[in-house]
Amino acid sequence: MTATRTAAAGDMDPTPERLVIQPPGLPPGQTCQSIAATPNVAVAAGLRPQDFACRPNQAAFTNFVSELGFALAPSAFYPARTTGIGGFQVSIEASYTGISADRAVEVSRGNYQQYWRLGTRGTQDPSSRQFSVANSSPDGIIQVYALKARKGLPLGFELAASIGTISNTSMWIGGGDVRWSVFEGFRTGPLGYLPDVSVGGGLRTVTGTSRFYLTTVGIDARISKPISLQDSSQIIPSIGFQRLIIFGNSNVLDATPNVDAVAQCGHQGLEETTGQPICRNKLANGNDNNGDYANNFTFNEVRIHRNRGMLALNYRFEMLWLGSQVAFDLSDPKDENPGVVGKRQWTLSLEAGVHF
Repeated sequence: MTATRTAAAGDMDPTPERLVIQPPGLPPGQTCQSIAATPNVAVAAGLRPQDFACRPNQAAFTNFVSELGFALAPSAFYPARTTGIGGFQVSIEASYTGISADRAVEVSRGNYQQYWRLGTRGTQDPSSRQFSVANSSPDGIIQVYALKARKGLPLGFELAASIGTISNTSMWIGGGDVRWSVFEGFRTGPLGYLPDVSVGGGLRTVTGTSRFYLTTVGIDARISKPISLQDSSQIIPSIGFQRLIIFGNSNVLDATPNVDAVAQCGHQGLEETTGQPICRNKLANGNDNNGDYANNFTFNEVRIHRNRGMLALNYRFEMLWLGSQVAFDLSDPKDENPGVVGKRQWTLSLEAGVHF
């Protein structure tokens, strides 16, 4: 089976409308999608098409949002010391996050649904220009490439902004960070042996999809210590902790995008008393052909909390700035989030830029 989609879409573009549960009591060989396309099949069995609407799989959507949110969260990729009042840094950041591409949630006893395979678009047939109804081979790593800028402010504060693209999708991500270096800049005397310490927060939000809203907030603390080398360069090891909060909200989704409910009904308005659509087109039993309206739904809001550790190493030589960081779950995601089945995740970030 195939479904028509926009040719500009990527293989990993989200399709949460596919994350549905089949209703009980379907006629043999039928699905909620096939009943929507040919409602008279249900009528012939003495049933109502609207009683077989697709049902949202909340568990699948929750797991999808949890793993995607981890990949798109603020990286907090900076040492504890700010750029300083006169300092400024511009860099390119590449992040690679592992996901549970083949993990599934249980729909019913012995029946499982793989949320990344159904929740992403999949490949396009080069001849028919149609996308499959499931992604047979979702990426195991989410790639994000971003342009980032940091500017130091008085009193140890620093602001940062980031905008980037999510590989193999049509989505973009943007946001900002603010942090305060509680203790920084001491290089001589007894205090010179102590590390720099900072606290901060960041926000990232996704654009480029109308299906849902995804925003991630990170609150972090960091410790780092610059080590001077002989050639006027520095290496800066750092460790950090981040409390990550993921907010996911769906728009109204159409579980049967290949069926136009308005055209199928021949919509003529709404009944004054019930608010039900009045249809020009009738079913075989004479009732209004309005069953596909029941296939529009929204998921419940998703709120995910996760704790991440961060290990980083930066290198600076005059204006050149390089760095690498690994962020990872400190605890199993399901510990704070009932229903989450994915394994612990990690993100590898690489950075290159100039530091003024």
